Amino acid sequence: MAGDLDAERIQIEAIGEPGERRFRFLAIVNGETYAIWMEKQQVHALGLALEQMLDRLPDMGPTLGAAPGMAEFDRETRRQFRVGRMELGYDEGEDRLVVVAHDLNSADEDEATFACRMTREQARDLSAEAAAVVAAGRPRCTMCGEPMGPGPHVCPQQNGHFKHDLEAADEPDEE
Repeated sequence: MAGDLDAERIQIEAIGEPGERRFRFLAIVNGETYAIWMEKQQVHALGLALEQMLDRLPDMGPTLGAAPGMAEFDRETRRQFRVGRMELGYDEGEDRLVVVAHDLNSADEDEATFACRMTREQARDLSAEAAAVVAAGRPRCTMCGEPMGPGPHVCPQQNGHFKHDLEAADEPDEE
């Protein structure tokens, strides 16, 4: 893999209010911004996969990585797509983690739409950022695990819907 795939800057972000959020992985490679739209579960899986891969890699000792990129993302980039499949690898010769993404709408499933390499430090930061973005969503019900919105929560663990007005239930039936 050529050295021109190194990520200058990477970030995970959520856009919108909890329950209505959209997620994307932003990367600057060769001075070009790529916006890879993802589902929340994909963001979570990418963060976990990066963390697990970092845990399995042999210790390379102290390394002097490049300073974090301060390049600004072009949030209006035309290089945007919705991810269908992602792959994670490791370039041992360069000690870089590799992320490959495939466009969900591509006719050629085998051809990657995007690929970048990142340092261990970038991968650690991205994994932590993914976890923080996912955790910042709606709170989860402790009984069923489903996200809870601003209104009443209908929990299947409590037999689902309770459609009756509690005050009306206290009044005796008149016959």
